Amino acid sequence: MKLWVIGSRGLLGSALIAAAKIPCIGSSHREADISDLNSLRAFAKRDRGITHIVNCAAYSLVDLSETHREEAYLSNAIGPENLSILAKEIGAHLIHISTDYVFPGDLHRPLTEQDPVGPLNYYGKTKLEGEQRVLKAMPSACVVRVSWLFGPGGKNFVSKMLQLLQEQKEIRLTNDQWGRPTYAPDFAQVLLQMLGRSGLYQFANSGVASKYDFGLAMYRQALELGFPVVAEAIQSVPGSTFPSPCKRPVYSAFDTSKIERELNITARHWELALREFMEEYAPAKTSC
Repeated sequence: MKLWVIGSRGLLGSALIAAAKIPCIGSSHREADISDLNSLRAFAKRDRGITHIVNCAAYSLVDLSETHREEAYLSNAIGPENLSILAKEIGAHLIHISTDYVFPGDLHRPLTEQDPVGPLNYYGKTKLEGEQRVLKAMPSACVVRVSWLFGPGGKNFVSKMLQLLQEQKEIRLTNDQWGRPTYAPDFAQVLLQMLGRSGLYQFANSGVASKYDFGLAMYRQALELGFPVVAEAIQSVPGSTFPSPCKRPVYSAFDTSKIERELNITARHWELALREFMEEYAPAKTSC
């Protein structure tokens, strides 16, 4: 068995490389451009023996996707299809990572894999098309949706929030969009158990939260762990406070019972995962 992690320098890709207990190689955009099938073929030819591929690469800048449409489409729709073609050519199994943004977010209940999709923005549309292209080109492939990813390395809500807590006295966070946060190392462990699976799945840590809920938990944990917190208040505000060129789903929390049942696992609560992350970077530990 040999695993190829595409997008290995990103938030999820680096977590997957760190967690893998099997022979594993990684590639960045420069080393293997998923929008270019010949680039993928050249990389696979140089590093033979690949049996499994996990695609962690994506154009994930939601707002910029509205204006950088070609980039988003090539990375999120064409790229996954190219990987399906390549995987079939070399006899490898493919896992492709998708997003909660494929949903319109208007049901206000946990969303299953069978619920109707309907992206509200161009990013979501390209990710949905990527799912469809993968499963059409390679029905034996596996697509796993993830939501609100956070963890060490890379830019994400948690790293930004940690910075704000130490720089701003007042922080405003939205209280009218809900999802399930996902800790990258937890998701990486799940993906390693999914290497032989096919079809559509969803994973996230348990517990539904708004960005305000999440930020408030971070604030409390940062104080407990001795971070140099400057913030004096976390203010709850509507999403309209922050103008955006695109809409986002109001409620995109997954129902993850399918993947938990099939793997015989229970997703831990996001607050426990957040605590692990915060303890890793707590001042007392980093100063040792």
